[in-house]
Amino acid sequence: MMLKVYRPRTALTRIGAGLVLCLVASLLAAGSSAGATERARGDAAQQAQTAGSSGGVVAAVPVQARYSPLGATANGPSGPATARFTATPYCCPSTAVVLTPSQVSTETDFQWAILGLPWDNTSISSVSVCYAISTAVTGRTYLSQTRLTDMTLPNSATVMLDDGTDRTAVGPACYTVPASFTPTGSVALGLKVVFGSTSDRITIGLVSLSGLSA
Repeated sequence: MMLKVYRPRTALTRIGAGLVLCLVASLLAAGSSAGATERARGDAAQQAQTAGSSGGVVAAVPVQARYSPLGATANGPSGPATARFTATPYCCPSTAVVLTPSQVSTETDFQWAILGLPWDNTSISSVSVCYAISTAVTGRTYLSQTRLTDMTLPNSATVMLDDGTDRTAVGPACYTVPASFTPTGSVALGLKVVFGSTSDRITIGLVSLSGLSA
């Protein structure tokens, strides 16, 4: 009697080969993932090195700040007590400010409308003012000076811009004055006014500053 012995060597061999292939594939995948992680770390380090070499400084960009004229004050040579005009909301719109004289004033009477201009950026490159004059005689009432000051301590302010161009436009108009300074304190706009008649009016609209971001 002959006994037949089954030797499933071929099947076992195939299973073993399959396990080996799976193990190799797993090792290759792990190696590839580790390589990708290493490359990502290298890229991040390179970016950090680039930022460090440039000092991490972001370039300043041009900016413009716009202001309402509401809050402007009337001032004479010794402050509000010597003002010969008032600064009040206009009508209409009541978002503008009208300067109304109580007396005739000339260049030497030093009458100023002053408005604070909060500025949290770096350099200032220009100031723009929109205004209108109501008068029966063109040229007798006008804005005679445009000034920007920089103040830190309350006992003094430094004049950073002083433009003496007469602004005589009767109809609504805007003008821009170039500037070039970086304030260290608070910025204020001063508009020197001349009134040739108590029936004349000066209306102030939008005020804006242009410059570079911080």
